[in-house]
This record gives sequence, C-alpha cells and structure tokens, in this order.
Amino acid sequence: MRVYYNLCNSTDMGYDICKEIRNLGEHICEFHAKENGALLGHGKIDFKKVRAALDVIGYRGWIQIEGAVPPGQAVLESYPANCKFLREILSTT
Repeated sequence: MRVYYNLCNSTDMGYDICKEIRNLGEHICEFHAKENGALLGHGKIDFKKVRAALDVIGYRGWIQIEGAVPPGQAVLESYPANCKFLREILSTT
C-alpha cells in the first residue's frame, strides 16, 4: 500500500501530521502541499517541522502544490512564491 499524503487536509482534520508522516514512513509515495487560501508557509502548516519529519523517514520524492493562492492573488504570482518557499525549506544542500 502506498499513500499520497495531503498535508493540509490532515491538518484541517486535526491530525498530528508530523507524527503521521513518521508512522507512515516508506508507505508515502508522494506529498500534496497546500494551505487553502494562503501562500505556503503563511497558513496552518509548520513546514520546518514537516521537513524534520521528512528527514526522519528519508523522503526525497515528489511534493505537489495546489490551493496555495491567497484571495485576490493571481495563480501566476502565487506559484513562483510557493516554489521558492518549498525549495528553501526542502533544499538538501
């Protein structure tokens, strides 16, 4: 079994996402990053803690971005900012 883990949906449901990430470990095949109405890093998710959990399980796979657009902001403005944020948080160098 493989899991496509959605950080925001699990957060919104009240789950401890970092604990879940550690528990699911190698069963996670991909991550879904969104903030439902905010740029990544400006919502409910603590991406620094998520990064630490990803390091624990050794994850180096795909992370998809969706729904990280503030009200009134264009998608074409939001996505470069979201990509930059994730690259800074997830950089392995």
